[in-house]
Amino acid sequence: MDFEKIDNEVRKALELIRKGYQREYVMEKIKPIEFSKEKIYEMAKCRLKAKEKFGEMAEKLFFDGEGLRYSTPPVVAEYRAKRLKCKSIADISCGVGIQLSYFAKFSKAIGVEIDGDRVKMAKLNAMVFGVDVEIIQGDALSNEIFEKIDADCIFSDPSRKEKEEKRTFETLFPNPSKVYELYSKKTGNIAFELPPQMKREEIKLQGEKEYTSLNFRLNRLALYCGDLATCNISAISLPSEERITNEDEKIEIGKGEAMDLLYEVDNTIIKANLLPNLIGKLSFNGYILHEDKKRVLLTSSNDYKSAFLRKYEIVKICRFNLSEINKELKKLNAKKATLRFSIEPKEYWKIRNKIEEGLKGEKHYYIFKVNDNAIISSPS
Repeated sequence: MDFEKIDNEVRKALELIRKGYQREYVMEKIKPIEFSKEKIYEMAKCRLKAKEKFGEMAEKLFFDGEGLRYSTPPVVAEYRAKRLKCKSIADISCGVGIQLSYFAKFSKAIGVEIDGDRVKMAKLNAMVFGVDVEIIQGDALSNEIFEKIDADCIFSDPSRKEKEEKRTFETLFPNPSKVYELYSKKTGNIAFELPPQMKREEIKLQGEKEYTSLNFRLNRLALYCGDLATCNISAISLPSEERITNEDEKIEIGKGEAMDLLYEVDNTIIKANLLPNLIGKLSFNGYILHEDKKRVLLTSSNDYKSAFLRKYEIVKICRFNLSEINKELKKLNAKKATLRFSIEPKEYWKIRNKIEEGLKGEKHYYIFKVNDNAIISSPS
């Protein structure tokens, strides 16, 4: 493939899109080199969207819509590649090849992808990263592809529908159970990326379930089988790589009244059911202040540091009344007040505007709701 010619067409399309030209005009100005005009236009649009996930690197990479949606963020891809480092690894559903390229930094890497355009994108992305990979087009569950794969470790990030009421193995392609049944004939070291909201009972294979937090937000769920598993359940926070597992000491704490400090718990810990283990590992001395499906708040007078906790100093507690909150914020020289409680998205700015009405100060506070009280706090 002629990397330069393909990249030039994508860049040309991107420049015209940025100038505000309509799709029809852009399509007239670009050439179908290795890809259709439609696909080149799609890759250009994806470079615009990819900046949030890939930063400045997005200007060089190649995606289609689905490939971008499910591509692994660089920090996660680097971590996964380091954890699965071995002599040789086969990514048997490699998509546009972002994770595959990171694997190639640490291991000999082989990719399998059924879609021809994505095979070409994966090869182009490997050129961007400057790594050497082998990519095979075909169905990873076919005997033809199976016979070609010789690797110490198998990795699969199956494709899925954008939205589903219920995530199951049966709606993933390739089905992880079928992948394991076939490839375990060669190695027991098999890892999967699964939908992070998949319920535990839907994970039909034994292994370590690792919940990944990226910048304090649940981002990935990996399943490590065979010797790759180090425990039953774990949570990893990136980029810090702080880790909590079900084997860490468990301490249960009860509910109590607000103390000096408030700690917001990363929802990744809640999803993984590892709150008692986090509390145990930190030897946390305090109480649960609030608990619901979206948010768990802890309170203590002691200072704790963890990537799984956001710490706030409790400045004022008042009745949860918008006018009363506004008065207290004015006394506290406030300029902004971020709401940190469950609220309908369409109501968020309506309520925040009322709370911030007339604020002319300098400080930024965070408002939590606990029962009928508002807790005004500042990051600590």
